[in-house]
Amino acid sequence: MMAETEAKTRFRPKNGRHRMRKQRPITETVAIQSWLRPALTHVGANKDFALFREQLDGVDALLTGSHLESMAMDFAQAGYEEASVRQQRARKVFALKALRVETLRMLLGNPAFRPFSRTVASSDLMADFCGVRRIDGIRGISKSVLERASKFFTADQVRWMKQVLIEMCGEADRAKEVGLSASVATDVCLVDTTCLEANIHFPIDWVLLRDVAATLLKGTKLIRKAGLLQRMPCEPEVLARQMNRLCIEMTHTRRKEDAYKARKRVLRKMKPLLRTIAEHARRHRDRLESDYSQTDYSQAQAAQIVGRMDRMLAQVPAVIFQAHERIIGERPVPNDQKILSVHESDPQVIVRGKAGREVEFGNTLLLAESTQGLILDWELYRQKAPAEWRQLQDSIERQNAFDLSAPIRAAVCDRGFCASAGKAQLQARRIYDAVCPRDPAELRRRFKEPRFVRLQRRRGSTEARVAIFKQRCAKRLRCRGFANRHLAVAWAVLGHNLWVIARMFEKQENVPKAA
Repeated sequence: MMAETEAKTRFRPKNGRHRMRKQRPITETVAIQSWLRPALTHVGANKDFALFREQLDGVDALLTGSHLESMAMDFAQAGYEEASVRQQRARKVFALKALRVETLRMLLGNPAFRPFSRTVASSDLMADFCGVRRIDGIRGISKSVLERASKFFTADQVRWMKQVLIEMCGEADRAKEVGLSASVATDVCLVDTTCLEANIHFPIDWVLLRDVAATLLKGTKLIRKAGLLQRMPCEPEVLARQMNRLCIEMTHTRRKEDAYKARKRVLRKMKPLLRTIAEHARRHRDRLESDYSQTDYSQAQAAQIVGRMDRMLAQVPAVIFQAHERIIGERPVPNDQKILSVHESDPQVIVRGKAGREVEFGNTLLLAESTQGLILDWELYRQKAPAEWRQLQDSIERQNAFDLSAPIRAAVCDRGFCASAGKAQLQARRIYDAVCPRDPAELRRRFKEPRFVRLQRRRGSTEARVAIFKQRCAKRLRCRGFANRHLAVAWAVLGHNLWVIARMFEKQENVPKAA
């Protein structure tokens, strides 16, 4: 794996559309050669390992044959044209590592960086795939390196690589270069939406007060441990113990006859305690900002502590107001003003109406797949998502922004995407409308069309595709902040498509040859 690679092909937008075209030869081409390394350890009588190794071999061939490695090196060089050859080579080597490391992490189910680092370091096969295995051992695979590699590319760059992979597999000539015997059909678009849950606990109003208090007290303890002391009536651990006792008391109020009055009584004790904790934390925060040079903390470490405490201090009035309105005032708070987590500000309240999951907390994720399981388009909405028929039109526009070998000829969705305005736009684009209608009489009429019946029957597998994608790659992302989750979803889509195409290689090998 990791054969000699050169950055020869560039992919740039032209006239607002992404095109694949050859550029003039680059005067300073940096060759990336594979490191000298011993043979892999032989593993016998293990079918699962053999299948996994075949998948990695297929993904390795895809990364090289579909020009993804060349694109990664081009992205690494962008903005660093004036740098020295040595610096450019270092960035390109790290770009190849970042591409392969993130691809492998998504193939393994998106584990955390620390266990993933141990897994790669203990496997010759995975380390060889990532390009970190040499004759002198495995190096350059620590959790910090993996975290930097996950953020080396932007979400738009990863989306671009995904689109180039689809175009390579969608054209007959280029599909042979990749290794496919036949091109992948991309003319039918099956669209569905789901909720990408945020990594937060269930949003309970009084628990938010505990979360703010715990974070502020942790920062206060770090500052006091560094030697910067401010007057306090007791240690931070005592205040944390008092808050925990009130939380336990609040939990047990539900078993009392006057539960509503008991909850109000406990909340009236939690509010002044949180204000006291916030005042002590603010004085320690100011002391650290002015006298961090007297501690062992660097300026970046002190800024990290100060920034975390500032975020919590800014939310103290808001969480107290929300808990007061809902518990003491017994007044509802609008969803757009509701605080779901003190650590994440972007999750939305999504009413799904499903059995066992009436409401979910996260962001709306749209997925558009092909009939063969490739994800053609995706979008993660930061704010409240628009109507589903508008999401469909936006998805079609994003896909039309690329030079598709086979333009979209049919759109297949469930009844949630049905709207008169959406039908008119599909008709104007000359796209076959296979959206399930809401009207039962209209549905009975459409069931007389063989093509509509065939596409709607195929749409049932789209629910399974969404489940596969979430379980393998993005069930509940651990990364903080919407930008990091958006980037993680882009990597998950790219890794999913590489996995699907690698499975196509296995099916080709199992096809019996004609006599």
